[in-house]
Amino acid sequence: MIRAMYAAIGEMRDMPSNPGSRAASVMALVFTTVLWGLSFVSTKVLLRHMAPVQIALLRHAVASIATWIAVAIARPPIRVSRRDIPTMLTAAIVGIPIYYYFENTGLLHLSAGTASIIIASTPAMTAAVETIFYRKRLPAAEWAGILVSAAGVALVVQSGAAQAAATAAGDGRAEFLLGAALLLAAAFAWSLYTIFNRPNVATYGALTTNAYQITFATVVLWIATPHSGGAAWRETLANPEVLLNLGYLGIFCSAIGYSLYLFALRSLGPTVVSAFINLVPVFGVAGSALMLGERVTPVQLAGGAIVVLGIFAVERMQGD
Repeated sequence: MIRAMYAAIGEMRDMPSNPGSRAASVMALVFTTVLWGLSFVSTKVLLRHMAPVQIALLRHAVASIATWIAVAIARPPIRVSRRDIPTMLTAAIVGIPIYYYFENTGLLHLSAGTASIIIASTPAMTAAVETIFYRKRLPAAEWAGILVSAAGVALVVQSGAAQAAATAAGDGRAEFLLGAALLLAAAFAWSLYTIFNRPNVATYGALTTNAYQITFATVVLWIATPHSGGAAWRETLANPEVLLNLGYLGIFCSAIGYSLYLFALRSLGPTVVSAFINLVPVFGVAGSALMLGERVTPVQLAGGAIVVLGIFAVERMQGD
């Protein structure tokens, strides 16, 4: 199944923009948001065993191997012009090492469900950044769709914040605010990653862009990760729970998820693609409730429904 999916991505890299490719992009995004929503659960589990930067390194080491296997299967053009390397590497640093430092560290202070909700602030940030980089004026109806989704996120965040403050030992409010600030920084980093990668995927396609970026990011993470305590690393990696969750994060969330996201970015553009990030907390909250036993309130469920409504509005406006 994974081999067929990557081969399809390779075949679609030159597909012109049409209703069929647009539908494929939307399906790719929905599948990706399911994977990413559940990634918060896996990361939360791994934080019991290792530091945030270690998780990011091992996740992307696995993803690098999987992505280059996919390149060998799909055989996309892999030559990159020297003039495009700075933009490609900048996007890689911002979107992977920096993003995951903030996200994984923020998860030390927040529940998986709440963290996934705050990441849903990405679309509004991306829309604002896109207007600066490309001087793009969004229609009022499109802004309205983004704001509707943001309102849904706000409802869920409010409920999650109250729950965290009530149940955390000590100063729960300060703990929540620190975690929220880190997750907001992660959301901003992902907005930049999306914007910077627009010309990359237009020129080289999703798979080639992902292969170079994920490999470079893994090298950066290796340099940034302390390498002492080899025995402790071996003991940790002998744990089946650790291996299972690293495999999920590396293969499904990074290798496959990034490629599908970049493929959709080429067809739909930054604003619509980032709008689908608002689906992440829907699956994140559901997954954290089912797998970690985190509480889901009626307000969170209502907010999730509003999020979906806002995404639908934005996608329809772009499709007209």
